[in-house]
Amino acid sequence: MAVFLLDVDNTLVDNDHVKRDIRREIESLVSADRASRFWSLYEEVREQAGVVDFPETLRRFRRAFPNEPRTEDVDRAVLDVPFARYLYPRAIDVIARLWTLGEVAIVSDGDRIYQPAKIARAGLLLATRGNVLVYEHKEDHLAEVERRFPARHYVHVDDKASLLARTKAALGARATTIHVRQGHYATEPEPGPPPDVGIDRIADLLTLDPRQFGG
Repeated sequence: MAVFLLDVDNTLVDNDHVKRDIRREIESLVSADRASRFWSLYEEVREQAGVVDFPETLRRFRRAFPNEPRTEDVDRAVLDVPFARYLYPRAIDVIARLWTLGEVAIVSDGDRIYQPAKIARAGLLLATRGNVLVYEHKEDHLAEVERRFPARHYVHVDDKASLLARTKAALGARATTIHVRQGHYATEPEPGPPPDVGIDRIADLLTLDPRQFGG
């Protein structure tokens, strides 16, 4: 049986759209200089932690502006996003189809608070039957993923060609890599083994010949 390893951001969820809407909401709540400071803190945290961490960004924003009257509204703008609205078309149908072909799991980058909440609120925790792993740098945990979901063959679906190349280099013929060309990483260079399959949208997996999944 194959195991399908699915990414979340810009693979199942239109994360670029999420970020644009959060930015627009924050700009409507606070002054332009404070909105700008929020995003500079976001990048500062991302640089230091190597991962997006909205809860830490919010903590630093509070410390930077302790008298900001709209702080709680900023918190809500970030933490109460209705992520199910941002699922790419037919993303849940794709997961249901893949369950007919093997086991399905989410392996996502992110912090340990916000990212799991996003996955659950989007309906992806339920769709994958609780098979969710979140790491700060998932490419460093492939062996752990294999132990958690043992299989003869893996199908890695991701919007980042660089991460697919890491999987292919590690697993070779035991992996089929599928590049979903969505989001701002869609045209990044392929530094290593090219993806086995390229698709323009996640819904294309519904019509892909099962033989293309390999194994």
